[in-house]
Amino acid sequence: MKSTYRIAEISFGRPFWDASFEFDYGGNHFEVQRFGVQFSVDLMKNLITSLRDQVDAFALTSLPPVIRMDGKSYVHSQYLEIMGLPSSVPICDGTGLREIANINSLVKMIDQGKVQPEQGVFFPTAILNLEIEEFLRHRYPKSVHMGDAFALLGLPFVIRPFKGLKTVTKTALNFATMRDLRNNTPFAENKFQKMMRSSLVSQAEHLQYVCGDLPIILLYDSGADVVRNKDVIVWSHHPLMEQELKKYEPRSIINLFPEEFNVSPYMNYSILDAVLRLTHNRTAPLSNEEWEQLLATETEVRDVARQYTTTRQTSTQAKVSKGINFVRGKLKKEEPPDFAFVVHALSHNDFTRVPGFGILKQMPKSWNDPFDRLISKAPPIVYGEIKHVISQHNGKEVSGIIYGLMATPKVLKESDPEVIYRQIEGICRDAAARGAKIAGLGAYTKIVGDQGITINQNSPIPVTTGNSLSASATLWGLNQAVRKMGFVTIDPSDNRVNGMAMVIGATGSIGKVSAKLLALTFKKLCLVAPRMNRLEELREEIRQIAPNCEIILSTNANELASQADALLTATSSFDQKIVDVMLLKPGCVVADCSRPLDFEMEDVRKRPDVLIMESGEVNLPGPMQMSCDLGLPGKTVYACLAETALLAMEGRHESFTMGRDIEWDKVKQIYKMAVKHGVELAEIQGHMGVITDREFELTRQLALLKR
Repeated sequence: MKSTYRIAEISFGRPFWDASFEFDYGGNHFEVQRFGVQFSVDLMKNLITSLRDQVDAFALTSLPPVIRMDGKSYVHSQYLEIMGLPSSVPICDGTGLREIANINSLVKMIDQGKVQPEQGVFFPTAILNLEIEEFLRHRYPKSVHMGDAFALLGLPFVIRPFKGLKTVTKTALNFATMRDLRNNTPFAENKFQKMMRSSLVSQAEHLQYVCGDLPIILLYDSGADVVRNKDVIVWSHHPLMEQELKKYEPRSIINLFPEEFNVSPYMNYSILDAVLRLTHNRTAPLSNEEWEQLLATETEVRDVARQYTTTRQTSTQAKVSKGINFVRGKLKKEEPPDFAFVVHALSHNDFTRVPGFGILKQMPKSWNDPFDRLISKAPPIVYGEIKHVISQHNGKEVSGIIYGLMATPKVLKESDPEVIYRQIEGICRDAAARGAKIAGLGAYTKIVGDQGITINQNSPIPVTTGNSLSASATLWGLNQAVRKMGFVTIDPSDNRVNGMAMVIGATGSIGKVSAKLLALTFKKLCLVAPRMNRLEELREEIRQIAPNCEIILSTNANELASQADALLTATSSFDQKIVDVMLLKPGCVVADCSRPLDFEMEDVRKRPDVLIMESGEVNLPGPMQMSCDLGLPGKTVYACLAETALLAMEGRHESFTMGRDIEWDKVKQIYKMAVKHGVELAEIQGHMGVITDREFELTRQLALLKR
């Protein structure tokens, strides 16, 4: 069945070229509407918030990029603010895809003689496309010229690569990443800046090529004479932009965008990112290797491209850290850990679990907040170790090292995300130096910024958020809780529940995964989301894997809430109630997967006859020993930690789960992996902690009185 997808392209730049267009690709139809926000973070966030229930993906263009240099990331504060906004549909910016495809195209064009960089290349802003600049600088060191002194600092000088350039660039980046691009760009509309741009143009007059993204080149306005009689290398398509550029009489326009994907005259990498992820049902961000597979990159070209997209020179800090940890391990005769995991204090009381901090129990409560802010300035610590995790499948034993950030969620949310990035990236480098092969992120560390993507790109070892097993454990717990309540019967012929499960936010990434898995467990499934056409498409997908499940569709959760024996919410609703708790069926079990939570403590108090759970934690196999207190009983650990341990146990050192989206196939994979190695579901958690058998029975008795 041919599907129709809607994509909102939101440009951080100027709105002059807004348009709507349609095209077909991969047997599907795509409708795209472009919006320009003139460097307004608030307008971009408002558009994402207002459109997320109406579109299938966002394609964000002209964003301040994440710049990676010497193993460190430089992330503009406005980028983090935008990409960190919760959304039930994929947010795509085309970054990894662009880096790989641009190098692929450039290598081919140079080999074919279509581009001759030895004639001189001018980058108006090389820092925005370092992969191309590095590639050309290493192959043609005398040919690269850059306008970054103007772009970053407003100085009208064309510079060439020189020893110490990276140091200068890093200093400029630390300044540039904090600037408001709307009010402080050197491309601002005033006579002085136009005069400075003209000076820059004259210095680049003798160069044959101008290389940059099309919207950035056009920001030069009257200074766009820089392209006159030159070959312009770009990687965006837009008829009106190209028409504007041609006014300045370039000799030619060379587009690096892959011809095989040029299915629309308005195509760009952000849109292609969204198109490929929707076409291949890959809602989560893709790794470089996965993009290479989709692009069908030739081996010879891929080997060249990887040098400039995935491999970075090891930083001095990483080298020193590795040497120190190697010596320390030899002296202490320590076995290297298989994995690392990052946690932080979930509340002020958690600091009392840290050895030597017990005195905090005597501290006046009025000191809590000032102490929490002060201690957050401390560097991360090695909080403890986890040992003797042994597979029941093959007897393989793994161990891990647990790092702690000295900050509560409240402080972390108030902190600059870039600071948190630095701390976690430092942890990953230290863990790699100790011998760990993979790192996992816990609690808020997997939510900050772009949900681990940037951290993973800059980490020397793969990073996973653990959300696949977290989702699996929640569904695992939901199924167990429903059976424990005892209000439904199980069909002995297929072991499925004779009852109805409801998923609110079913067409979002988490909701879609949950719906597919619940369809395999329940005989009846109600899917709720704002758009009926997306629900109909999801129903067809589910019928392929669960043909015997009766599926009901609704755009209003309250209509059928009274019939649900189990309810799972996975929404991004911040300003409205997604369902009236008073309409829920007595004895209903609710799994709240939304963040922030859809149900509050007030809802729990209103309906003591309804069981509202938040998550499911797990027990690791073997005589596990942990030298630190995570606030969980016995061998119980967070599911995200268990995912990291399982991947180490399997020898799958990869970024298994990344970004805000979850792939249902990976949820199935990690569940099977958990069962195979002997991971078990632990106590079910609610708003007030572990839900005990006594609480289960009390809820059941209250429900019986109302049924």
